[in-house]
Amino acid sequence: MVRELTILTVLGTAFISSGTPAAATVPLEGARAVARPDKRSGAETQALDHLLERSGLRVQLASLSAGVRVQFLRGRGRLSGQDRLTIDQIVSERFAAEALYARISREFAPHLDAAKMAKALAWYDSPLGKRITGLELAALVFDGGPRAVADLENDRPSPRRLALIERLDAGGGASETTVDVTMAIVRSLTRAFQPALPAVRRLNPGQLEEELVRARNRTREQIRAACLVSMLLAYRTLSDRELEQYVQFVESEAGLWYMSVMNSTLLIAVDVAADAVAAELVTAVPQLVGDLR
Repeated sequence: MVRELTILTVLGTAFISSGTPAAATVPLEGARAVARPDKRSGAETQALDHLLERSGLRVQLASLSAGVRVQFLRGRGRLSGQDRLTIDQIVSERFAAEALYARISREFAPHLDAAKMAKALAWYDSPLGKRITGLELAALVFDGGPRAVADLENDRPSPRRLALIERLDAGGGASETTVDVTMAIVRSLTRAFQPALPAVRRLNPGQLEEELVRARNRTREQIRAACLVSMLLAYRTLSDRELEQYVQFVESEAGLWYMSVMNSTLLIAVDVAADAVAAELVTAVPQLVGDLR
């Protein structure tokens, strides 16, 4: 799914916003509770690596990693060159694409289902599956720009096509995961720097959670709209029938399994990286607190 485009767009606003960020609410503990022990065979390991590779995960994570590095430095003009270098070094290490990939693969392992994995892999190995993955990866580099968005305004998608995109978003969890991943990063920073804020601006844990939830609800529809536009642009060369076939896969048992586990494990990987970054920045660049007031 083309969630990375929207994640980076939202990060650009969230990181320099003076408002309180929203909260990540994916029930990860519940997903872990039903996981089977991590005892996968060599064949399963190979199949999982093949599936993650075919779905374009490595390239998507490389794009996400690069984008997060850029967004961490946006609006930091008041910082010295050394501070900016320190931030970039910390973020680069913790959000390295290979580190995220390793965490996702590790978290994915307990949720393996050989039958569903085989069906998902068959989809991504199909001609249409390969073409769609190619479109998603191309969209990470080139989203069409203002002219493409203007074309959407002038030639609005049909009700059928818009409905397919909305089903694709719902089945694949693109906009919900975009909210969760984006706000998980900002939430980690907010929590880590709370103790450094002036006493009158500090929130107790309950107050902070209430503010995070309210902010998440305020931005949810805006993020969903941005995600739908990104998807319309990314898949604009697909016919309605081809798009419908993609929706059918995403809504299938195998598709829902893959998208659900992928979204949850991506959020786990980002949570771990974001918490580590926030903890290190509090010590290494304490003056960042000025951006969170």
